[in-house]
Amino acid sequence: MCGINGFFNTSGKVIDNERERIAAMNNRIRHRGPDDEGIWSSDQRQVHFGHRRLSIIDLSSAGHQPMTAGDSTIVFNGEIYNYKEIKKRFSPNSFKTETDTEVILRLYEQEGPACVNHLHGMFAFAIWDQKKEELFLARDPVGKKPLYYCMQEGVFAFSSEIKSLFTLPWIKPKLDEHAFYHFLTFNMLPPPMTMFQDIHKLEPGTHLRIGKNGTIRKVTYWEVAPSDLHEESEEALTSKTFEHLQRAVQYRMVSDVPVGAFLSGGVDSSAIVALMSKEVSQPVKTYSIGFENQPNYDELKYARQVSKMFNTEHFEKTVTEKEIIDLVPRMAEIFDEPLADSTCIPIYFISQKAREEGSKVVLTGDGSDELFAGYRSYARYMKYYPWFHAYEKMPGILKTTVSWFASAGGNSTSGEMLHRAAQNQEFFWGEAKSFKESVKEKFLSPAFKSRATGWNSYEVVESYRTMFGKLSSGKSDLDWMCYLGFKMTDTNRFLYRADRLGMAHSIELRAPFMDTDLVNFALSVPGKYKMKVGEPKYILKKSLEKVLPHDILYRKKMGFCVPLREWAGGMMTDFVETNLEEFCHHTGLFNEAGLKQTLTQIRQGDASTTNDLWTIYFLMAWFKKWLNA
Repeated sequence: MCGINGFFNTSGKVIDNERERIAAMNNRIRHRGPDDEGIWSSDQRQVHFGHRRLSIIDLSSAGHQPMTAGDSTIVFNGEIYNYKEIKKRFSPNSFKTETDTEVILRLYEQEGPACVNHLHGMFAFAIWDQKKEELFLARDPVGKKPLYYCMQEGVFAFSSEIKSLFTLPWIKPKLDEHAFYHFLTFNMLPPPMTMFQDIHKLEPGTHLRIGKNGTIRKVTYWEVAPSDLHEESEEALTSKTFEHLQRAVQYRMVSDVPVGAFLSGGVDSSAIVALMSKEVSQPVKTYSIGFENQPNYDELKYARQVSKMFNTEHFEKTVTEKEIIDLVPRMAEIFDEPLADSTCIPIYFISQKAREEGSKVVLTGDGSDELFAGYRSYARYMKYYPWFHAYEKMPGILKTTVSWFASAGGNSTSGEMLHRAAQNQEFFWGEAKSFKESVKEKFLSPAFKSRATGWNSYEVVESYRTMFGKLSSGKSDLDWMCYLGFKMTDTNRFLYRADRLGMAHSIELRAPFMDTDLVNFALSVPGKYKMKVGEPKYILKKSLEKVLPHDILYRKKMGFCVPLREWAGGMMTDFVETNLEEFCHHTGLFNEAGLKQTLTQIRQGDASTTNDLWTIYFLMAWFKKWLNA
């Protein structure tokens, strides 16, 4: 786990102080790799690489990067879990180190860009191919490791974090208004969008090749590939679910430092701990979090139960009100690509605790709920879907009329169902839980709305729906929800926040449920086995009955929540009110009166409006930090 930087000058123009500029990029993401630093320049000085290292595999100086072998040089962020298997294809004398980094280099020299098809793990890397005078970049299939890039003034630059790119004087932060519009809906952004013009993030399962003349070729090398498992019995699927998860955990135990786990006492984290405990002779270090005098947000008793069951070395962090109030203003610094997700707060503190107790690698349960239909909201959608499909078939004028009356009644699920059917849109939008199109219409400025004529955030959902439609036939509505949950939420929310919050404390977070084989299998399991007799994640829970007790598997899901409104609601509301006029004036994006109306509704609303408050607060803090607004 590391941070990578670099730029490739295809313009022929002289760039002054290149190595100093790479050093500045490295320093900006020092938190990603405090153990070592490296800088490299090509012979012709057109390519410059920088690297910050967090030592996980081969802790010796032999793992120093950038690393050169033959005619190729690499900077690499991540872990290749099957690197020892790949090494067996080569002569034992081929390698000078015990690193997975060198394995990638040797594989690239043998197979070129096709090397990515053999890598099982999480990664983002760049390779300079001196023979071809070509830069090759790749990102892992599910997007565990970030990779940002831009081409400006004939210079291609890349980094693990956007903030590093801003150390280059020719790259200036400028708002991408189209991305901003979608962010208001999703509180996150799918690739290649970022909130900045001309700065992109590489899509998962994609690689780039940049030639010496500046041409960029982008190729998708991995996509979800479900199988037809409808003829499989429940017993067979239960067994295969367990086997896939067990193998995914085994892979993620690959490390030259001890591997710990976050433990909430819920199904997913408990399953990870149970399987980890079978792989090691020493107790697994586990980490849990609670909130001072907030029992409604506390799962510590369940975590302790699981810890005792598997004899883990257990650590707890009890967060105070002051700690949250102190942290909240710092979130915009961590997320230079914005993510308005309040669950980042507990993950920040539990990551901090893990690092304090000496852990560099920690496993998490991220991704299970999307793959196996773990949310009870999915059951509600399934109840409405038959009505939605019936309504889709009604004459257009009738749909429009009924939709208008439904919209006037508020933002109920039934109203949204009617509205989306009338617009010929898909019903399920995944994590689009922020501001609906009609709400944005009320608080965005007239000038911005004129520039945004014809925009609708459904275009984001529609792109995923098109990809889903290319999969094998016979897919159900629940299959669609799981697919969108994986493609949209897991990658752009859960894996992104895990990377940033883990790296904020220089620890590597690994997610076994995001194993590519497990992903393909889970998205192949028929919906009737994912949600059965009203039980979310039915097949997963059945598979885990051999290692976990009933009261852990089937207790009510609590979620990773935080007492944000109780502890920081007043502070956030005061900040928004104090800065509202100036913010609206400087950005030109918001209608002040409309935003005040939204704020009034938040003040009068219940806990369901907490997300709206957090989104507005976070946006204002983010604009101040990154766009001087």
